[in-house]
Amino acid sequence: MKAIQTVVALIALTSVLEFGKADCALGYTPKPDLAQQLEQSQVSPAPESTNLFEQGVKKQEQEDYTGAIADYTEFLKTHPDRLEAYSNRGFSKAMLNDLKGAMIDFDRAIELAPSNADVYNGRGNVNAMAGNLTASIRDFNRAIRCDRSFADAYYNRAISRHGIGDRRGAKVDLSQAAKLFQQQKDIGGYQQAREWIDKLK
Repeated sequence: MKAIQTVVALIALTSVLEFGKADCALGYTPKPDLAQQLEQSQVSPAPESTNLFEQGVKKQEQEDYTGAIADYTEFLKTHPDRLEAYSNRGFSKAMLNDLKGAMIDFDRAIELAPSNADVYNGRGNVNAMAGNLTASIRDFNRAIRCDRSFADAYYNRAISRHGIGDRRGAKVDLSQAAKLFQQQKDIGGYQQAREWIDKLK
């Protein structure tokens, strides 16, 4: 199971299907299962540090990204190898438009888990937000190589491909994303991918 759960990408379109930095957000929302994550740690964190991580998650869900960053940063002082904390902090930084800081956190997460599809997907979205579409496509490629059933990565790659003018590639990716969303019973993701496909016809 992935360390970070994913939901349908939140990258938005303008009415004319123009891709812009202001029209996008990260393509996943972390919803960590804390008990499972703690089992994956070699050393059980102390209760106070566990509370810091939980607080960070709650603040992130409430869109208090500054508060979430502070909690994750404090948590990482005692658990510097916790993938989820870097990924979640990277997400929060990106939502505050600190794209350089977000990239540093996702780079660290990739160092810790070079086969984790979610962290490549997260970094791909940060690259897309920064307008680095070619780099974002490379990240989504890596995410897909790590997990061939990762619907969000296909969807996000379609957005970036469309942004560089690869309309055909975008349609292929959207079709695959729609198929996977349907198989995974993600109705919202399926409908969003189908709407994109219809607009690209």
